[in-house]
Amino acid sequence: MIKIKRTTGFLFFMLIMVTAISNSQNQKSSNRDLETTITYHDSIFWKGYNSCNLDVMANYISNDLEFYHDKSGLTKGSKTFLEISKKNLCNSTKNWRLRREAVKGSVNIYSINNYGAIITGEHIFYVIKNNEPEYLDGIAKFTHVWHLKDDIWKMTRVLSYDHKSASQNMDKTEIKLSKTILETFIGEYSAPNFGPVIINTKEHSLQIKSHDMVITAYPQTKSLFFSKQAPLTFEFVKGQKENSIKMIVREKGKIVQEVLKK
Repeated sequence: MIKIKRTTGFLFFMLIMVTAISNSQNQKSSNRDLETTITYHDSIFWKGYNSCNLDVMANYISNDLEFYHDKSGLTKGSKTFLEISKKNLCNSTKNWRLRREAVKGSVNIYSINNYGAIITGEHIFYVIKNNEPEYLDGIAKFTHVWHLKDDIWKMTRVLSYDHKSASQNMDKTEIKLSKTILETFIGEYSAPNFGPVIINTKEHSLQIKSHDMVITAYPQTKSLFFSKQAPLTFEFVKGQKENSIKMIVREKGKIVQEVLKK
């Protein structure tokens, strides 16, 4: 009898464990499906935003939308939200628009039982003005509430907050280059109407000096460097002659100077 009871107890314990593992696996699978679904719909909405396609945006906004913005306050209803977007975001006469991009690694998605989901994270905004190269403008946090009704996903609550200026070139990723590659850029450069520019290495970066200005340039690629102090990038282009190098300086994506290595 004792052996039978122990066997029965063991089988009962194993049944509980199998059920728990199965439930856990089903939950993980369900969470992955939800993340895939929300990520897809979220990406479509922001493609509409970045291209000023109000029809696409309207498909994902509920009629009773509440949009909370820490600078402009509360906007109620999809109609008002789309009218404001058309006037401010998609007004072609202003010759400028915004492009939004989520910060990699910041986005999280959570399930809301019997309702839908929440997506949170940080996003950065670029300004595109007068058909010139875009430049990084600001960063903010976001929280969006998605509602699933009649198999259709729509956003019912949108929060955009903690808006602030973005750190210069924060969207760029620094890489490590060998000392040999970095040393190919060392030397004195001649800048028209600006004077001599001296470039040396500094650890895993370049130090660019002109008069009293000293800027540290961090490698983004083997030939492209960026500053963390100012919205500047430095592109090195090799010429046809041996050791011939030109450095193209851009500010907010626009060429402001080209200097030649002596």
